[in-house]
Amino acid sequence: MMKYLLIVIVVLCVFPNLVAQDSNKKLSKKQLIEQADYYFFKENFPKALELYKQILENYPKNHYVQYHSFVANQLSKGRGSDMSSLIEYEKNEGVTDKFYNYWLGRIHYGRYEFELAEKHFKAFLDMDVYRTNEIKKESEDLLERTKKTRAFYADLNDFEIEPLPQPINSAYDDLSPAFYANHDELLFVSARPNGIEKGQYQIFHSIKSNEQFSQPKPLPNLGIFDQNNSKIEVVNNDGRLFMYKNDNGGDLYFSEPLSSGWSNPQEFDSKLRDHLVESHFFINDDETIIYFSAKDNNGKLDLFQSTFNPANDTWSDPLPLPGLANSAYNEDAPFLSHDNKTLYFSSDRLESVGGYDVFKSEIDPVTGLWSKPENMGFPINSIDDEINFQLNEDNISGFFSSNRLHGYGDYDIYFFHKQGKVLATGKVYNQQTNEPLANALVSFHPLKYQDESFDIVTDNFGNYEREIFEEEDFIAVVSLGSQRLHSTQIRSTHDEHHKTFEKDFYVVVPEHIDLDTDFASIYKGASSSSKSYDKLEMMGSKFRSGDKAILNNIYFDLHSTTYQQESIPTLEKIAALMKDNPNLNVEIGGHTCNIGSHEANLSVSEARAESVKKYLITRGISSKRLTTKGYGETQPLASNDDEEGGRELNRRIELRVLQ
Repeated sequence: MMKYLLIVIVVLCVFPNLVAQDSNKKLSKKQLIEQADYYFFKENFPKALELYKQILENYPKNHYVQYHSFVANQLSKGRGSDMSSLIEYEKNEGVTDKFYNYWLGRIHYGRYEFELAEKHFKAFLDMDVYRTNEIKKESEDLLERTKKTRAFYADLNDFEIEPLPQPINSAYDDLSPAFYANHDELLFVSARPNGIEKGQYQIFHSIKSNEQFSQPKPLPNLGIFDQNNSKIEVVNNDGRLFMYKNDNGGDLYFSEPLSSGWSNPQEFDSKLRDHLVESHFFINDDETIIYFSAKDNNGKLDLFQSTFNPANDTWSDPLPLPGLANSAYNEDAPFLSHDNKTLYFSSDRLESVGGYDVFKSEIDPVTGLWSKPENMGFPINSIDDEINFQLNEDNISGFFSSNRLHGYGDYDIYFFHKQGKVLATGKVYNQQTNEPLANALVSFHPLKYQDESFDIVTDNFGNYEREIFEEEDFIAVVSLGSQRLHSTQIRSTHDEHHKTFEKDFYVVVPEHIDLDTDFASIYKGASSSSKSYDKLEMMGSKFRSGDKAILNNIYFDLHSTTYQQESIPTLEKIAALMKDNPNLNVEIGGHTCNIGSHEANLSVSEARAESVKKYLITRGISSKRLTTKGYGETQPLASNDDEEGGRELNRRIELRVLQ
């Protein structure tokens, strides 16, 4: 049985009409907010933020606009920035915006604050309010994803990571690190401005001396690249620098190190031109196998390989990698370990916790098949994208690029290495009473990468025990409930013969500990009315307030079932809405005032609904998406005692969303 969901329109002011107005015509504050809200609820947050900013220049104290601009900022360019101002709006907009918990869940998730995100998503689902099936399902999926991600981040592997410092990383994309000369020199691709247009990339060179990198210098003779081609590789340490260029229909090129820099690029092998090698490539140390990602017949990226045959001096036609490396999802940016046994690549497959995660697959030396890929885990992977993974010859360190939170720019270059661990043990004491403190959370955040956290809760006797990196600097934090009690910097040094690091914490415990907020109880309701009011363009949105739209702009002559010509613009808007939302099915309901018999009113209301349906069918809307019903005078919006503001409001067409 279909459910009726509720959306009601009071003022029919559809956004596309607003943008079509003469740009010189001054819009009212209400129209400006409607314009910004259109983009906000379409989740085009940068555009919404731009418009909200313009509104606040003239109306700086508008709480609604301030609140929405804070949300838009946190979900776009301001991700990870201070959000104390947004939390302040919990006291007002949070009380009247039933989507407050939904927005806060998404914001905290993007900030890697998964426990808080989980609480907000759960609160949104627990609230006794109307929700569309779409946003309910989305929120349920987000809640499960948050739980999965929270466990993923807690399951730390043995790798420690750190971003390369400035001036290597910058406020721009920095990608595809390639070291040579025993790692004393670095080549990488960057979008930083240097006489190039926005969106273009160049190869830069930097020298490392005494653990410091020199200011990167561009290598203009190597060319200009777009983001899709921003992949380079140095083969055999002091060997050739490989890159992909669109010249000759797309092919691999190389440059050789010279005393004065790098040579102009030369085509690697013209025989490769017909083998459709793509830009995200990897060539092995012997320069005899090329792995690359390319689109398959379904438009997704798969991993392919082409092999050189010295007997006849030819390259094989590219074939998908044998085995289980490829999936129904995208596989990209391959890298083969120096011992030729392990293939690393990025993928957005189901086992990914972010967009693109790094996976590894082992080759069977007998069958030549690649094994089922394994996620490299946290902190190599995050909820963001990881690409350009490469392993050093030692097999315990390497580099990758990621657009994760708290970087210098969008994509940054990160160094990773395996790090030994030590068992951290100790007690937490209440400083005032000198008694052990139970159920306190002790967190160790490596100073090099504070988004990583080694957490443990004290037992009933205040004891904790947790493996952490050895000989490493940490920020140690002690919390109770949602309250931080203590923070200090420590180093996990230990005796050479004992793999333990002992540290006790004495913390000041306040008289009253802040209890976890019941986020589901924040919302008090949009208004005292039980009805919800929306605009027509919200009918297809997951953010609609209800299931009914009242269309007072569809007019009929007295006792007539034929709509007047001035109703056409509204009918066109309905047709456009349904074309933009192909999964939207509606009931067209006809309503009358109480003049006339009940039987006559039912007949007229049904006929009016049918006339609207017929018009929409002529505009290309399938009849299967449209049902009609006449309600007569049984559901008045206003009193029938007066014509103006009464009976005229009751003579109407309503749309109901069917799901």
